Amino acid sequence: MSLAKACFLPHLAQLLRHKKPVKITLFGSSSTEGVGASSVAASYAGIFEQKLRAVVPDKLEVINRGIGGQGAVQMHARLAQVLADKADLVIWQGGVNDPLTGVSLADFEQITREDLRALRQNGADVALMDLQWCRLLDECPKAPAFQAAVHALGKALNMPVFPRFALMKKWSETYGLGREELSPDGIHMGDTGYRLLGEAVAAWVLDLARE
Repeated sequence: MSLAKACFLPHLAQLLRHKKPVKITLFGSSSTEGVGASSVAASYAGIFEQKLRAVVPDKLEVINRGIGGQGAVQMHARLAQVLADKADLVIWQGGVNDPLTGVSLADFEQITREDLRALRQNGADVALMDLQWCRLLDECPKAPAFQAAVHALGKALNMPVFPRFALMKKWSETYGLGREELSPDGIHMGDTGYRLLGEAVAAWVLDLARE
C-alpha cells in the first residue's frame, strides 16, 4: 500500500529543515494513551517518539494527550489543554468510541470539524488517524460511517489521514497476524500492533514533512 502524500506538513517541514526544536501533541483516546501495551515504551506514542528522535534527537518533545474511552464530546472538553501545548504538529486520533457509545454521526462531524479548525488556527499542522481494524468495530454497524467521516473531514480540511484500518489489514497479510493478534482484547492493540503503528506513523510524518 502506498502512503503517498495527500498534502504536506509545512510548519513541521520548515522546523526540520532548519533543525529547530519540534513539539508534537498526540491527541486521542485509548490508542494514543497506550491501553493494551505492556509499557509506555511499547505503546504507539513510545515507539513514535523513539523513531522521531533519530531525526530530532535533542530537540523533540512529544506530549501524549490520550485518554481511553473518550469520544468527540470529551475530547472537545479538553481542547483548551491541547491548544495550550502550542504544538507544531497535532496528530488527532478519534472516531472509535463515538459509534460504540451512540454518538450521532452529525454531532461527531460538527464537533470534530470545529476542533480541527481550532487546532490549525492555533498555528499547528494537523494530521488525522482513522479507526483500527478490530472485532468490536467490525461488529458495530455504525463504525464504517465514522471511518468514512474521518477521511471526509481530512479531505475537506486538507489534512492528511493516516490509514490505520487499511494498514492493519495489510500487516495481517504481510506478517501472518490475525485480527486478534493485533488487537487481543477485541479493540485495543497489543505490543506488536503498537510497534507497527508507531513505526508507520513516524515514517509517514517524516515523509509528509519532506519538501
